[in-house]
Amino acid sequence: MLDESVKVIRKKPGVLIVEHRLGFIHANAGIDQSNIQHPDDSERLLLLPANPDASARKIRDDIKSALNVDVAIIINDSMGRAWRNGTLGLTIGLAGITPIDNRMGEKDLFGRELKVTAAAIADELAAGASLLMGQTTEKNPVVIARGFPLPKESPLETGTAPLLRDKNQDLFR
Repeated sequence: MLDESVKVIRKKPGVLIVEHRLGFIHANAGIDQSNIQHPDDSERLLLLPANPDASARKIRDDIKSALNVDVAIIINDSMGRAWRNGTLGLTIGLAGITPIDNRMGEKDLFGRELKVTAAAIADELAAGASLLMGQTTEKNPVVIARGFPLPKESPLETGTAPLLRDKNQDLFR
């Protein structure tokens, strides 16, 4: 766990909350033993990809090359959340869309200016896909979502970096 982490944030027996080398705050560095084969009774661990955004870009480019279709790719993983029980699928790799639909400065239904509304659309799509993919024996590794009006990818907002809260704004550290 420590090899995959840059900082231990919190700890209790059996759980480390760490800042993963990719910037995510994760229980046990996102290392998992479930849903992978353990041949010969050996223990195996599943780590997060070395560069999930690059993996998403490669998958997107391969689909474009093979099928001549332009798609967005979201790679998700289950994570816990502060103040909430249970896990939720969140984006760890992204290509083809901007991850956040920033509506700050726009008007709400009653004409009031939106001050903090920035929808994490990549995470919302990841959560919906994770629900369909399942967490245990469902064996649904891919979900195809159609019909969502995606904002166009911005060169300044590609990948998962915009989803990560700046440390000086993080009230949990």
